[in-house]
Amino acid sequence: MESIDGVSAPTGGVRFTAAHAFVITAYLAAAVLLALIAHMPVQDILVLLGGAGAVSVAVLVASNVNDGKGGRTGLLRRLLNAAVGPGNGSVN
Repeated sequence: MESIDGVSAPTGGVRFTAAHAFVITAYLAAAVLLALIAHMPVQDILVLLGGAGAVSVAVLVASNVNDGKGGRTGLLRRLLNAAVGPGNGSVN
């Protein structure tokens, strides 16, 4: 991996792995089971699974990631620092 601003970053494309396929398959299976067994309307299923997906994304964004300096910093904090830090074109 090459380094961008001292933080390791993948240089190649992101690969589609079995883990990605499992998540997609699990979501589809959950939608089918809710429709067939629970007799839920499709709109309710989409809202439920969309909410679960949003929570999953929020957890990933707030989780700890390696900051490249041996410490760990939350991705959300890094994004906020990038948005309001110097050099982003905002007026301070």
